[in-house]
Amino acid sequence: MKELSTTGFISNRGRQIVCSFLVRDMGIDWRMGAEWFETCLLDYDPCSNYGNWTYGAGVGNDPREDRYFSIPKQAQNYDPEGEYVAYWLPQLKSLTKENRHFPGMTYIKQVVPLKFGNAGKYQNHGKASTARGTNFGRQTKGPSLAKKRS
Repeated sequence: MKELSTTGFISNRGRQIVCSFLVRDMGIDWRMGAEWFETCLLDYDPCSNYGNWTYGAGVGNDPREDRYFSIPKQAQNYDPEGEYVAYWLPQLKSLTKENRHFPGMTYIKQVVPLKFGNAGKYQNHGKASTARGTNFGRQTKGPSLAKKRS
C-alpha cells in the first residue's frame, strides 16, 4: 500500500494480495478497496480494477467463496530475501532477512491474525473471519470449515 500511495502503481500480484488481505483477513467490504485503488492507480481501468476485486472477493461471475492469497507463502515465493518489503518499510532493513516478513514486536503489533497464520502453518485458519462473524455482509463458515480442511 505504501508503493501504491507513493507511486500510483502496484503490481498485479500485489493488487491481489492486498485484496485478499483486506477482504479475507480484515473483513473489509471489497468495494471500499476497489474505490481506494480507483483513486490511487495511475493505470486505473474500471474493468480490470473491479474485475480483480470481484474475483478476489469471490463475488460476481466467479463466485468461488474462499479465494485466499497466503501472505507468508507469497512472501516466501516472491520476496524470499525480504528486499521488496524492506524497500517500502525501511524500518525493516536493520532486521535479518529471515525476520523481515515477520518482525514480531520489533516493528508494530499485529492488528489482525492472518487467516493461515504467520509462519505458513494453518493454526489460525478461520480465526479472523470467525471473530468478525461476517465477511462483506455474508455469513462466514466459521470453525466447522476449518476442521474439515485440516
